[in-house]
Amino acid sequence: MLEPGIIPNKEPRLRVGIVLPEDDQQEIQIDFPGDGSYILEVDGAYADARQGANLIIRLGKKGLLIQDSPFVEAEKIVFKQIKGEHGIAVHPVISGRSFHWKKYIMVHLPDKVEITRYQDTLMVVNELNLETYLMCVATAEMGSECPTSLIEAQTIVARSWMLANVEQKHVSLGFDVCNDDCCQRYQGLNNLTDHSQEGAKNTFGKVLLYDGKMVDARYSKACGGIMERFENIWFEEPLPYMQTLKDMPDVQNPPDLTVEKNAREWILGKPEAFCSDAYIPAKDLKKYLGSVDEAGTYFRWTVTVTNKDLTENINDKMSLNINAVKDIYPIQRGGSGRMILMGLIVLDENNLEKELVIKSDYQARSILHKKFLFSSAIVVDKKDDKKGVPEEFIFHGAGWGHGAGMCQIGALGMALAGYSTEEILKHYYPGVTLEAIYK
Repeated sequence: MLEPGIIPNKEPRLRVGIVLPEDDQQEIQIDFPGDGSYILEVDGAYADARQGANLIIRLGKKGLLIQDSPFVEAEKIVFKQIKGEHGIAVHPVISGRSFHWKKYIMVHLPDKVEITRYQDTLMVVNELNLETYLMCVATAEMGSECPTSLIEAQTIVARSWMLANVEQKHVSLGFDVCNDDCCQRYQGLNNLTDHSQEGAKNTFGKVLLYDGKMVDARYSKACGGIMERFENIWFEEPLPYMQTLKDMPDVQNPPDLTVEKNAREWILGKPEAFCSDAYIPAKDLKKYLGSVDEAGTYFRWTVTVTNKDLTENINDKMSLNINAVKDIYPIQRGGSGRMILMGLIVLDENNLEKELVIKSDYQARSILHKKFLFSSAIVVDKKDDKKGVPEEFIFHGAGWGHGAGMCQIGALGMALAGYSTEEILKHYYPGVTLEAIYK
Protein backbone atom coordinates (compact mmCIF):
# COMPACT_ATOMS: atom_id res chain seq x y z
CA MET A 1 0.00 0.00 0.00
CA LEU A 2 1.02 3.62 -0.54
CA GLU A 3 2.47 5.75 2.22
CA PRO A 4 1.26 9.34 2.61
CA GLY A 5 3.86 12.04 1.98
CA ILE A 6 6.29 9.66 0.26
CA ILE A 7 7.27 10.46 -3.34
CA PRO A 8 8.17 7.10 -4.93
CA ASN A 9 11.18 6.69 -7.25
CA LYS A 10 9.68 3.70 -9.05
CA GLU A 11 6.20 2.66 -10.12
CA PRO A 12 4.26 1.48 -7.05
CA ARG A 13 1.68 -1.24 -6.64
CA LEU A 14 -1.85 -0.23 -5.72
CA ARG A 15 -4.73 -1.95 -3.94
CA VAL A 16 -8.20 -0.96 -5.17
CA GLY A 17 -11.42 -1.87 -3.36
CA ILE A 18 -13.96 -3.20 -5.89
CA VAL A 19 -16.71 -4.59 -3.65
CA LEU A 20 -16.85 -2.82 -0.27
CA PRO A 21 -18.42 -3.88 3.03
CA GLU A 22 -21.02 -1.12 2.65
CA ASP A 23 -22.24 -2.78 -0.56
CA ASP A 24 -23.50 -5.69 1.58
CA GLN A 25 -22.99 -8.30 -1.16
CA GLN A 26 -23.43 -11.95 -0.22
CA GLU A 27 -22.12 -13.42 -3.46
CA ILE A 28 -20.06 -12.50 -6.51
CA GLN A 29 -19.60 -14.18 -9.89
CA ILE A 30 -16.20 -14.64 -11.51
CA ASP A 31 -15.89 -15.44 -15.24
CA PHE A 32 -12.49 -16.81 -16.27
CA PRO A 33 -11.06 -16.01 -19.71
CA GLY A 34 -10.60 -19.17 -21.74
CA ASP A 35 -6.87 -18.72 -22.47
CA GLY A 36 -5.38 -20.16 -19.29
CA SER A 37 -4.17 -16.72 -18.20
CA TYR A 38 -5.26 -17.03 -14.57
CA ILE A 39 -4.50 -19.36 -11.70
CA LEU A 40 -6.65 -19.80 -8.61
CA GLU A 41 -5.42 -19.92 -5.03
CA VAL A 42 -7.60 -20.94 -2.09
CA ASP A 43 -5.98 -20.08 1.24
CA GLY A 44 -2.56 -20.07 -0.45
CA ALA A 45 -2.93 -23.47 -2.18
CA TYR A 46 -3.35 -23.77 -5.94
CA ALA A 47 -6.73 -25.01 -7.10
CA ASP A 48 -8.40 -25.93 -10.39
CA ALA A 49 -8.77 -22.64 -12.29
CA ARG A 50 -11.35 -24.11 -14.72
CA GLN A 51 -10.47 -21.80 -17.59
CA GLY A 52 -13.52 -20.37 -19.30
CA ALA A 53 -15.74 -21.34 -16.38
CA ASN A 54 -18.04 -19.20 -14.29
CA LEU A 55 -17.58 -19.39 -10.53
CA ILE A 56 -20.01 -18.11 -7.93
CA ILE A 57 -18.43 -17.27 -4.60
CA ARG A 58 -20.73 -16.69 -1.65
CA LEU A 59 -20.58 -16.29 2.09
CA GLY A 60 -20.56 -19.43 4.17
CA LYS A 61 -21.14 -19.70 7.89
CA LYS A 62 -17.61 -18.56 8.69
CA GLY A 63 -15.77 -18.00 5.42
CA LEU A 64 -16.18 -18.22 1.63
CA LEU A 65 -17.74 -20.97 -0.46
CA ILE A 66 -17.16 -21.70 -4.15
CA GLN A 67 -20.31 -23.05 -5.77
CA ASP A 68 -20.06 -26.80 -6.56
CA SER A 69 -16.52 -26.93 -5.15
CA PRO A 70 -15.22 -29.72 -2.90
CA PHE A 71 -13.27 -27.16 -0.86
CA VAL A 72 -14.22 -26.42 2.71
CA GLU A 73 -14.89 -22.82 3.60
CA ALA A 74 -11.92 -20.60 2.70
CA GLU A 75 -10.61 -17.44 4.33
CA LYS A 76 -9.20 -15.95 1.10
CA ILE A 77 -9.65 -16.73 -2.59
CA VAL A 78 -7.12 -15.17 -4.98
CA PHE A 79 -7.05 -15.02 -8.78
CA LYS A 80 -3.60 -14.32 -10.28
CA GLN A 81 -2.88 -13.38 -13.86
CA ILE A 82 0.11 -15.29 -15.25
CA LYS A 83 -0.09 -14.24 -18.92
CA GLY A 84 -2.23 -12.50 -21.49
CA GLU A 85 -4.01 -9.16 -21.54
CA HIS A 86 -7.55 -10.20 -20.61
CA GLY A 87 -8.84 -9.64 -17.11
CA ILE A 88 -11.29 -11.80 -15.23
CA ALA A 89 -14.90 -10.65 -15.26
CA VAL A 90 -16.36 -9.79 -11.86
CA HIS A 91 -20.04 -9.01 -11.32
CA PRO A 92 -22.21 -7.48 -10.01
CA VAL A 93 -20.15 -4.41 -9.03
CA ILE A 94 -21.64 -1.08 -7.99
CA SER A 95 -20.78 2.02 -9.99
CA GLY A 96 -21.97 5.37 -8.64
CA ARG A 97 -22.12 4.23 -5.02
CA SER A 98 -24.54 6.57 -3.13
CA PHE A 99 -24.95 8.87 -6.15
CA HIS A 100 -27.84 9.47 -8.55
CA TRP A 101 -26.12 7.49 -11.33
CA LYS A 102 -25.77 4.29 -9.26
CA LYS A 103 -25.94 1.08 -11.28
CA TYR A 104 -24.56 -2.47 -11.26
CA ILE A 105 -21.99 -3.41 -13.88
CA MET A 106 -19.54 -6.14 -14.85
CA VAL A 107 -15.87 -5.18 -14.61
CA HIS A 108 -12.86 -6.93 -16.15
CA LEU A 109 -10.00 -6.79 -13.66
CA PRO A 110 -6.32 -7.41 -14.53
CA ASP A 111 -3.44 -8.74 -12.44
CA LYS A 112 -4.50 -9.96 -8.98
CA VAL A 113 -7.98 -10.17 -7.45
CA GLU A 114 -8.56 -11.09 -3.81
CA ILE A 115 -11.90 -12.08 -2.28
CA THR A 116 -12.28 -12.17 1.49
CA ARG A 117 -15.01 -12.05 4.06
CA TYR A 118 -15.46 -8.87 6.08
CA GLN A 119 -17.85 -9.44 8.94
CA ASP A 120 -21.12 -10.49 7.23
CA THR A 121 -20.34 -9.43 3.69
CA LEU A 122 -17.90 -9.98 0.82
CA MET A 123 -14.94 -7.75 0.03
CA VAL A 124 -13.13 -7.76 -3.33
CA VAL A 125 -9.76 -6.06 -3.88
CA ASN A 126 -7.81 -5.65 -7.13
CA GLU A 127 -4.01 -5.34 -6.78
CA LEU A 128 -2.16 -3.95 -9.79
CA ASN A 129 0.55 -1.57 -10.99
CA LEU A 130 -0.27 2.13 -10.71
CA GLU A 131 0.22 2.90 -14.40
CA THR A 132 -2.19 0.14 -15.44
CA TYR A 133 -4.73 1.55 -12.99
CA LEU A 134 -4.29 5.05 -14.48
CA MET A 135 -4.88 3.81 -18.03
CA CYS A 136 -8.24 2.52 -16.84
CA VAL A 137 -9.15 5.60 -14.80
CA ALA A 138 -8.61 8.11 -17.60
CA THR A 139 -11.40 6.79 -19.82
CA ALA A 140 -13.67 5.74 -16.94
CA GLU A 141 -13.66 9.32 -15.64
CA MET A 142 -14.02 10.79 -19.14
CA GLY A 143 -14.80 9.15 -22.49
CA SER A 144 -12.27 7.82 -24.99
CA GLU A 145 -13.38 10.38 -27.60
CA CYS A 146 -11.75 13.18 -25.60
CA PRO A 147 -8.74 15.01 -27.11
CA THR A 148 -5.25 13.82 -26.19
CA SER A 149 -4.47 16.83 -24.00
CA LEU A 150 -7.54 16.10 -21.85
CA ILE A 151 -6.66 12.40 -21.51
CA GLU A 152 -3.09 13.29 -20.53
CA ALA A 153 -4.21 15.97 -18.08
CA GLN A 154 -6.72 13.58 -16.48
CA THR A 155 -4.00 10.91 -16.16
CA ILE A 156 -1.51 13.28 -14.52
CA VAL A 157 -4.14 14.61 -12.13
CA ALA A 158 -5.25 11.09 -11.19
CA ARG A 159 -1.62 10.03 -10.63
CA SER A 160 -0.87 13.10 -8.50
CA TRP A 161 -3.98 12.71 -6.36
CA MET A 162 -3.27 9.03 -5.85
CA LEU A 163 0.38 9.52 -4.87
CA ALA A 164 -0.39 12.48 -2.62
CA ASN A 165 -2.46 9.90 -0.75
CA VAL A 166 -3.88 12.47 1.65
CA GLU A 167 -7.42 11.27 2.29
CA GLN A 168 -6.75 7.56 2.99
CA LYS A 169 -10.46 6.91 3.23
CA HIS A 170 -10.17 3.13 3.14
CA VAL A 171 -6.81 2.39 4.75
CA SER A 172 -8.47 0.57 7.65
CA LEU A 173 -9.87 -1.96 5.16
CA GLY A 174 -6.44 -2.71 3.67
CA PHE A 175 -6.64 -0.93 0.34
CA ASP A 176 -5.47 2.43 -1.01
CA VAL A 177 -8.52 3.58 -2.89
CA CYS A 178 -12.00 2.41 -3.89
CA ASN A 179 -13.30 1.93 -7.41
CA ASP A 180 -15.84 4.73 -7.40
CA ASP A 181 -16.51 8.48 -7.33
CA CYS A 182 -15.76 8.52 -3.60
CA CYS A 183 -12.11 8.25 -4.75
CA GLN A 184 -11.55 7.87 -8.50
CA ARG A 185 -13.68 6.01 -11.01
CA TYR A 186 -12.04 2.68 -11.89
CA GLN A 187 -13.84 0.03 -13.92
CA GLY A 188 -10.95 -2.24 -14.72
CA LEU A 189 -10.27 -2.89 -18.38
CA ASN A 190 -13.85 -2.04 -19.42
CA ASN A 191 -13.00 1.32 -20.97
CA LEU A 192 -9.34 0.73 -21.79
CA THR A 193 -8.49 2.09 -25.22
CA ASP A 194 -5.35 2.79 -27.25
CA HIS A 195 -5.99 6.44 -26.44
CA SER A 196 -5.98 5.94 -22.67
CA GLN A 197 -2.93 3.68 -22.86
CA GLU A 198 -1.07 6.34 -24.83
CA GLY A 199 -2.08 8.94 -22.26
CA ALA A 200 -0.43 6.89 -19.51
CA LYS A 201 2.65 6.07 -21.58
CA ASN A 202 3.15 9.67 -22.73
CA THR A 203 2.97 10.93 -19.14
CA PHE A 204 4.59 7.95 -17.40
CA GLY A 205 5.63 8.95 -13.87
CA LYS A 206 4.70 12.63 -14.34
CA VAL A 207 3.06 14.40 -11.43
CA LEU A 208 2.19 17.89 -10.25
CA LEU A 209 4.42 19.35 -7.54
CA TYR A 210 4.08 22.54 -5.53
CA ASP A 211 7.06 23.70 -3.50
CA GLY A 212 8.58 20.23 -3.86
CA LYS A 213 5.51 18.43 -2.49
CA MET A 214 2.98 16.26 -4.27
CA VAL A 215 -0.15 18.15 -5.28
CA ASP A 216 -3.40 16.91 -3.76
CA ALA A 217 -5.01 17.22 -7.18
CA ARG A 218 -8.72 16.84 -6.51
CA TYR A 219 -11.19 17.42 -9.32
CA SER A 220 -14.88 17.41 -10.14
CA LYS A 221 -17.11 17.08 -13.18
CA ALA A 222 -18.06 20.75 -13.70
CA CYS A 223 -17.23 23.80 -11.61
CA GLY A 224 -20.04 25.91 -13.10
CA GLY A 225 -17.74 28.72 -14.25
CA ILE A 226 -15.72 29.51 -11.11
CA MET A 227 -13.42 27.16 -9.20
CA GLU A 228 -14.01 26.67 -5.48
CA ARG A 229 -11.36 27.01 -2.79
CA PHE A 230 -10.12 23.81 -1.18
CA GLU A 231 -10.83 24.88 2.41
CA ASN A 232 -14.45 25.74 1.62
CA ILE A 233 -15.17 22.10 0.72
CA TRP A 234 -12.97 20.08 3.10
CA PHE A 235 -12.51 22.60 5.95
CA GLU A 236 -8.78 21.95 6.17
CA GLU A 237 -5.76 24.22 5.72
CA PRO A 238 -5.91 26.18 2.42
CA LEU A 239 -3.98 24.83 -0.56
CA PRO A 240 -2.36 27.66 -2.56
CA TYR A 241 -3.03 25.90 -5.88
CA MET A 242 -6.81 25.63 -5.32
CA GLN A 243 -8.18 29.13 -5.55
CA THR A 244 -11.36 30.94 -6.53
CA LEU A 245 -10.65 31.66 -10.18
CA LYS A 246 -12.78 32.00 -13.28
CA ASP A 247 -12.86 28.96 -15.56
CA MET A 248 -12.15 31.24 -18.49
CA PRO A 249 -9.15 32.43 -20.51
CA ASP A 250 -8.81 35.36 -18.09
CA VAL A 251 -8.95 33.75 -14.66
CA GLN A 252 -8.66 36.98 -12.70
CA ASN A 253 -11.30 39.14 -11.02
CA PRO A 254 -14.14 36.66 -10.53
CA PRO A 255 -17.41 38.18 -9.32
CA ASP A 256 -17.85 38.00 -5.55
CA LEU A 257 -20.36 35.15 -5.27
CA THR A 258 -20.33 35.32 -1.49
CA VAL A 259 -22.69 38.26 -2.05
CA GLU A 260 -26.19 36.84 -2.58
CA LYS A 261 -27.21 39.24 -5.35
CA ASN A 262 -24.10 38.33 -7.36
CA ALA A 263 -24.56 34.60 -6.74
CA ARG A 264 -28.16 34.64 -7.96
CA GLU A 265 -27.23 36.59 -11.08
CA TRP A 266 -24.31 34.23 -11.81
CA ILE A 267 -26.20 30.98 -11.27
CA LEU A 268 -29.18 32.10 -13.33
CA GLY A 269 -26.90 33.49 -16.05
CA LYS A 270 -24.84 31.84 -18.78
CA PRO A 271 -21.25 33.09 -18.59
CA GLU A 272 -18.89 31.86 -21.30
CA ALA A 273 -16.74 29.53 -19.20
CA PHE A 274 -14.66 26.62 -20.50
CA CYS A 275 -17.27 24.22 -19.04
CA SER A 276 -20.19 26.06 -20.69
CA ASP A 277 -22.02 25.60 -23.97
CA ALA A 278 -19.76 28.29 -25.41
CA TYR A 279 -16.97 25.69 -25.60
CA ILE A 280 -18.90 22.39 -25.58
CA PRO A 281 -22.49 22.40 -26.88
CA ALA A 282 -24.72 20.30 -24.61
CA LYS A 283 -25.79 18.13 -27.56
CA ASP A 284 -22.16 17.08 -28.12
CA LEU A 285 -21.20 16.48 -24.51
CA LYS A 286 -22.40 12.89 -24.06
CA LYS A 287 -19.82 11.45 -26.46
CA TYR A 288 -17.02 12.84 -24.33
CA LEU A 289 -18.30 11.67 -20.94
CA GLY A 290 -17.44 8.51 -19.06
CA SER A 291 -19.64 5.46 -19.56
CA VAL A 292 -21.40 5.96 -16.22
CA ASP A 293 -22.23 9.64 -16.69
CA GLU A 294 -25.61 10.59 -18.06
CA ALA A 295 -26.46 12.91 -20.89
CA GLY A 296 -27.60 16.18 -19.43
CA THR A 297 -26.89 19.80 -18.75
CA TYR A 298 -23.89 19.95 -16.45
CA PHE A 299 -23.27 23.70 -16.56
CA ARG A 300 -26.74 25.01 -15.66
CA TRP A 301 -29.72 22.88 -14.63
CA THR A 302 -33.06 22.94 -12.83
CA VAL A 303 -34.43 20.27 -10.48
CA THR A 304 -37.87 20.27 -8.81
CA VAL A 305 -38.43 18.40 -5.54
CA THR A 306 -41.74 18.01 -3.70
CA ASN A 307 -41.91 19.02 -0.06
CA LYS A 308 -42.99 15.47 0.79
CA ASP A 309 -39.95 13.89 -0.88
CA LEU A 310 -37.59 16.50 0.56
CA THR A 311 -38.97 16.00 4.07
CA GLU A 312 -38.66 12.22 3.82
CA ASN A 313 -35.08 12.50 2.60
CA ILE A 314 -34.07 14.90 5.39
CA ASN A 315 -35.62 12.61 7.99
CA ASP A 316 -33.80 9.63 6.51
CA LYS A 317 -30.39 11.28 6.12
CA MET A 318 -30.42 13.22 9.41
CA SER A 319 -32.42 10.79 11.59
CA LEU A 320 -35.08 13.44 12.28
CA ASN A 321 -38.86 13.46 12.39
CA ILE A 322 -39.84 16.79 10.83
CA ASN A 323 -43.24 17.33 9.22
CA ALA A 324 -42.36 19.79 6.44
CA VAL A 325 -39.83 22.27 5.08
CA LYS A 326 -40.83 25.95 4.97
CA ASP A 327 -37.69 27.57 3.55
CA ILE A 328 -34.17 26.91 2.26
CA TYR A 329 -31.60 29.70 2.14
CA PRO A 330 -27.83 30.33 2.06
CA ILE A 331 -26.09 31.39 5.25
CA GLN A 332 -22.63 31.46 3.67
CA ARG A 333 -21.49 30.85 0.11
CA GLY A 334 -18.05 29.98 -1.19
CA GLY A 335 -16.39 31.78 -4.07
CA SER A 336 -18.03 29.51 -6.67
CA GLY A 337 -21.50 30.17 -5.26
CA ARG A 338 -21.65 26.82 -3.45
CA MET A 339 -23.32 26.78 -0.06
CA ILE A 340 -20.77 26.41 2.71
CA LEU A 341 -23.50 26.93 5.30
CA MET A 342 -27.15 26.37 4.40
CA GLY A 343 -30.19 27.11 6.54
CA LEU A 344 -33.59 25.42 6.52
CA ILE A 345 -36.74 26.42 8.36
CA VAL A 346 -38.68 23.26 9.12
CA LEU A 347 -41.75 22.24 11.08
CA ASP A 348 -40.86 19.70 13.74
CA GLU A 349 -43.08 16.84 14.90
CA ASN A 350 -45.12 19.33 16.93
CA ASN A 351 -45.46 21.69 13.92
CA LEU A 352 -43.19 24.22 15.60
CA GLU A 353 -40.69 26.13 13.51
CA LYS A 354 -37.07 25.10 13.87
CA GLU A 355 -33.88 26.12 12.04
CA LEU A 356 -31.52 23.46 10.73
CA VAL A 357 -27.98 24.53 9.81
CA ILE A 358 -26.23 22.36 7.20
CA LYS A 359 -22.49 22.77 7.47
CA SER A 360 -21.01 21.48 4.22
CA ASP A 361 -21.47 21.31 0.47
CA TYR A 362 -21.63 17.50 0.66
CA GLN A 363 -24.31 17.38 3.34
CA ALA A 364 -26.39 20.00 1.52
CA ARG A 365 -26.35 17.94 -1.66
CA SER A 366 -27.12 14.77 0.28
CA ILE A 367 -30.26 16.05 2.01
CA LEU A 368 -31.72 18.11 -0.85
CA HIS A 369 -32.28 15.14 -3.16
CA LYS A 370 -32.68 11.39 -2.64
CA LYS A 371 -30.21 10.73 -5.43
CA PHE A 372 -27.75 13.45 -4.35
CA LEU A 373 -28.11 16.94 -5.80
CA PHE A 374 -25.65 17.77 -8.57
CA SER A 375 -24.20 20.86 -6.83
CA SER A 376 -24.83 23.15 -3.88
CA ALA A 377 -24.35 26.24 -6.06
CA ILE A 378 -28.10 26.82 -6.19
CA VAL A 379 -30.79 29.44 -5.90
CA VAL A 380 -34.14 28.23 -4.61
CA ASP A 381 -37.67 29.13 -5.72
CA LYS A 382 -40.83 27.93 -3.99
CA LYS A 383 -44.08 26.87 -5.67
CA ASP A 384 -47.71 26.65 -4.47
CA ASP A 385 -46.98 28.11 -1.05
CA LYS A 386 -49.91 27.34 1.27
CA LYS A 387 -49.83 28.86 4.75
CA GLY A 388 -46.08 29.21 4.50
CA VAL A 389 -45.47 25.59 3.43
CA PRO A 390 -44.48 25.23 -0.26
CA GLU A 391 -45.61 22.15 -2.14
CA GLU A 392 -42.44 22.17 -4.25
CA PHE A 393 -38.93 23.60 -4.20
CA ILE A 394 -37.23 24.47 -7.48
CA PHE A 395 -33.43 24.33 -7.47
CA HIS A 396 -31.62 26.29 -10.18
CA GLY A 397 -28.03 25.10 -10.10
CA ALA A 398 -24.53 25.61 -11.51
CA GLY A 399 -22.03 22.82 -12.05
CA TRP A 400 -21.77 19.16 -10.97
CA GLY A 401 -19.65 18.21 -7.97
CA HIS A 402 -17.63 20.20 -5.46
CA GLY A 403 -15.98 22.49 -8.01
CA ALA A 404 -12.46 22.51 -6.51
CA GLY A 405 -9.36 21.72 -8.59
CA MET A 406 -9.67 20.58 -12.18
CA CYS A 407 -13.08 20.98 -13.77
CA GLN A 408 -13.23 17.94 -16.07
CA ILE A 409 -15.70 19.42 -18.53
CA GLY A 410 -13.83 22.73 -18.43
CA ALA A 411 -10.59 20.87 -19.16
CA LEU A 412 -12.40 19.21 -22.07
CA GLY A 413 -13.46 22.66 -23.32
CA MET A 414 -9.87 23.83 -23.12
CA ALA A 415 -8.62 20.75 -24.97
CA LEU A 416 -11.17 21.21 -27.74
CA ALA A 417 -10.06 24.85 -28.01
CA GLY A 418 -6.47 23.75 -28.59
CA TYR A 419 -4.89 24.19 -25.14
CA SER A 420 -1.98 21.88 -24.31
CA THR A 421 -1.83 19.39 -21.44
CA GLU A 422 0.43 21.65 -19.39
CA GLU A 423 -1.72 24.72 -20.04
CA ILE A 424 -4.78 22.87 -18.79
CA LEU A 425 -3.03 21.71 -15.62
CA LYS A 426 -1.59 25.12 -14.77
CA HIS A 427 -4.96 26.76 -15.37
CA TYR A 428 -6.63 24.63 -12.69
CA TYR A 429 -3.65 24.35 -10.33
CA PRO A 430 -1.82 27.69 -10.59
CA GLY A 431 1.80 27.71 -9.46
CA VAL A 432 2.45 23.98 -9.88
CA THR A 433 5.30 22.36 -11.78
CA LEU A 434 5.06 19.21 -13.91
CA GLU A 435 7.84 16.70 -13.22
CA ALA A 436 8.62 13.01 -13.80
CA ILE A 437 9.39 11.27 -10.48
CA TYR A 438 10.06 7.85 -12.01
CA LYS A 439 10.68 6.48 -15.50
